[in-house]
Amino acid sequence: MGGRMDIEETASKIEDMTIRGAGRIARAAAAALGEYAESTSDMKLKEFLESISNAAQRLVSTRPTAISLHNGVRITLRGVDSRKDFKSARALVISNAAAFVEHSNSAVEKVGQLAPALMKKPGKVITICNSSAAVSAMVACHKAGKVTGVYACETRPRRQGLITARELSEAGVPVTLIVDSAMRYVMPEVSIAFVGTDTLESDGSVINKIGTHLLAATARDFKVPFYACAETYKFLPSSKIGRRVEIEKRSSREIVSNAEIPGSVEIFNPVFDRVPPELVTGIITEVGVIKPADAIKIIKKYLGGI
Repeated sequence: MGGRMDIEETASKIEDMTIRGAGRIARAAAAALGEYAESTSDMKLKEFLESISNAAQRLVSTRPTAISLHNGVRITLRGVDSRKDFKSARALVISNAAAFVEHSNSAVEKVGQLAPALMKKPGKVITICNSSAAVSAMVACHKAGKVTGVYACETRPRRQGLITARELSEAGVPVTLIVDSAMRYVMPEVSIAFVGTDTLESDGSVINKIGTHLLAATARDFKVPFYACAETYKFLPSSKIGRRVEIEKRSSREIVSNAEIPGSVEIFNPVFDRVPPELVTGIITEVGVIKPADAIKIIKKYLGGI
C-alpha cells in the first residue's frame, strides 16, 4: 500500500483515534507525507506541489485543533515551495519527514532525562491522560530512584489513562489507576505532577486533555509542583499575535449511547481544557525546563517560518 492510500489510512486512524496522542499523530502525519512523496514518480513541479498540499490538508483536517499535527505537517513541508524542480522538492519532503520523526522521538527521550532533577526526594507522582513525553519523564524518575508510585487518572470518556497505566507497568513502575474524581483524595500523598501537552500558547497556557486544569488547581491547593511535558513543536506560533486554541468538542456517543439517556438531555463533551500559566510550575522541553513566561522565546527561536 502506498501513496494516497497511506495518506487516507493514516487520516482515518487519526480520526477514529486508533492513532492518538499529540506527538504520535504528528509523527504519523509526517511519516505519511514522506512516504507519499517517495511514492510519487516523475511529474511536473506544480503537479507535485498540488498533490502534496492536498495530502497535507487531508491529514490536518482530521484534527483541526491539534497544533502538534499542524506544526508537524508544516515542518515537513517547510521550504518545498521554494524548490525549482520536482526532484529537489520531493527529496526535501522526504528528508524533512524523516528529520521530524527522528527529532520528535529524541525529544521525548530528552524530556525524560530532564525530569529526575525536578524531584528533590523520592515520592509519588500523579498524571492524567496518555503522553509519550510524560511517561518518559515518569519512567526516568523511577529509574533514578525518585518515584515510589504513580497515580494515573482514568481520563474519561476515552480512558486514555489505561494506556498510561499499562505502559508504566510494563516499564516496571508501580502504578495505581484512579477515577478522575479521586485526584483530590490522593493528592496529599503526591510529591509532583507530570502531564503531557497538546498545545502550548505564547503566554505559557497549557492545552491538554479535559481534567488537566482540575488536576493543576488541585495540585496548587496541596502545594504540589505541576509540570507540563512538551516538545517544542507543540507550541502555537500564531498565539504570539493573539490567536487562542479552539477547544475541540467531540461526539456525545463517547459518553453515553442514545439508549442510555432521554433525547431531551444535552451532552457536552469538550476534549481539552486550558491550564492558566499561574498554575504551571514549569514546562519540560527537549531544550530545557522553562517557566511559562518563557514560552514566547521557544516560539520565536524554534518555530520561525512555519
